[in-house]
Amino acid sequence: MITKYYKLIITFIILFMATVSLSLAWSDSLTFDEVAHIPAGYSYVAKHDYRLNPEHPPVLKMLSGIAILPLQPNFDWTQNFWTTSNNYGEYGQWDAGRHLLHQSDNNTDLLVFWTRVPIVIISLLFGLFLFYWGKKIGGIITGLFAIILYAFDPNVLGHNHFVTTDIGIAAAIGIAFYFFLQFIKNPTWLNALIGGLALGIAQSTKFSAIILLPLFATLLIIYPLIKYYKKDQSRLKTAGLYITKGTFSIFIMFFTIWIIYIPVTYNMTADVLPPITEIKGQPNKYVRDKYLTQFILTTNKYSATRPLAMYTQGLMQVLSRVNDGNVTYFMGNVSSEASRWYFPFVFIAKQTLIHLFFYTIVLTLLVVMLVRGGFSLFTQQLQTSLNKFRTFTLNRFHEITLGIFIIFYSYLSITGNLNIGFRHLFPMMPLIYILTAKTIIDSYKNLRNPKRKRIIRSIFITLIATLVAIVISVYPYYMSYFNILFGGPKNGYQYVTDSNADWGQDLKRLKIYLDQHPEIDKVRISYFGGDDIHNRLGEDKYILWWDSKRPIEPGYYALSTFFIQESIYDKTKVYDDSYRWTQEHKPIDQVGTSFLIYKIN
Repeated sequence: MITKYYKLIITFIILFMATVSLSLAWSDSLTFDEVAHIPAGYSYVAKHDYRLNPEHPPVLKMLSGIAILPLQPNFDWTQNFWTTSNNYGEYGQWDAGRHLLHQSDNNTDLLVFWTRVPIVIISLLFGLFLFYWGKKIGGIITGLFAIILYAFDPNVLGHNHFVTTDIGIAAAIGIAFYFFLQFIKNPTWLNALIGGLALGIAQSTKFSAIILLPLFATLLIIYPLIKYYKKDQSRLKTAGLYITKGTFSIFIMFFTIWIIYIPVTYNMTADVLPPITEIKGQPNKYVRDKYLTQFILTTNKYSATRPLAMYTQGLMQVLSRVNDGNVTYFMGNVSSEASRWYFPFVFIAKQTLIHLFFYTIVLTLLVVMLVRGGFSLFTQQLQTSLNKFRTFTLNRFHEITLGIFIIFYSYLSITGNLNIGFRHLFPMMPLIYILTAKTIIDSYKNLRNPKRKRIIRSIFITLIATLVAIVISVYPYYMSYFNILFGGPKNGYQYVTDSNADWGQDLKRLKIYLDQHPEIDKVRISYFGGDDIHNRLGEDKYILWWDSKRPIEPGYYALSTFFIQESIYDKTKVYDDSYRWTQEHKPIDQVGTSFLIYKIN
């Protein structure tokens, strides 16, 4: 019955995603990171110069920049952020963003909305791709289940309308993975070409895609060694063909990176990059930076190789940032040292209970399957065991490969030193959706008892309906979503902040709140985000506030949960330099999820 109307179901899902995402693209205020990404993307397509925000590859920012070209926004290219070398790279991008979005008489809301539209479109197209992928490996129901897990994940809906790289890299890695598996199963030159293109686009979307290379290289060597052959086929010759075509894919990947970077670098002169490299390189701290810096400065000398210099510059910056960490609030502690519990916690806290239930079922099924398989192997002769293991691996190569990446990426995230949000788990999420859909639907198909199948089908449909209801009910608080075990979207800031809960998305909602409460003649505001308080609220409506500002005045306060938590739990701050005084007062209201409203008498 469901398969008969699957096109109608997909249409509903995509329309739901589009409606929610576009409405949030308009109603969510400018987030912190978008201030850097938006002017960078515009400068790439308007000036073909990559000096702003080189830490992130250009693909998504270029698309956002193209979206506002017809608006011809005012942008003064004579400002210091563009002309002074000390302002290039990390420093100038923020000044450029404030200039473009808040200081040049542009329509900020219109600019921000249109820069977000390409990200929304990518998220919709990727949803269709996930359905296609699931349908191809497991049938229509598997495809539908995969797109439902994706489209009704609050974290996807919370980030698929921001000008950042998070949803883009999820799509790019998912697509690259799909075409890699296509190549593994059918190693033609065409599949090698498409796989190389997909890898190149992924590397030009976000640098976390680089972890695909060692994994793909390893699997490329292993698969031809374990696969079955006909009598007239040579194992070594086939392995050689795999390696040869895999090498060709790598060449295509680098060629794709070079092609993508050309339009954003061909107007750059050789004197732009060295100041950025000198500021960001840390050869005395990280030995690799010494060699990366040499490569950057050498390839920067020639316009033909400058795209590779810019790619390497960004890679060096992001590696250093991962090593250096980021000051983060987590469970009553503020530190730049990452906690090993951070990502496991945010994964559990920020997924719906329905998602977690499905993931638990999959984990249980996989563990049972491995235990049974392992017991079977150890109770038979070695040769028989090896043959069974080989057959099992080949038959389940798709699922095993996805599982290996998920485990590998989880390990890197947990042991890394950069804890700044669930969004950094997006690269593995599409693979989790596909693995979950295929494992559960395959297990259901293998059931022999009709009565049990009917019961499970009823439970499954009930869970999906509940998931849809949960997601609709928490609109518009998807970015700050926490499941009910952790108090829901309104209370998640108590555990973690930053892009998990408070990224600056609620300043427009604060404006609406103040308009609805005329008794608040002036609010003392502490805001973490990218929007402009002066333009949004009006000059006479606010007083800027911060944690060490004294004395505490009578009146109304709108304080960012990000600043509250980082100030209260920063052990280096004394009481009078912190927001610990807020613990003595109960908020009278909460605007959105990121502003607490206090009234001090």
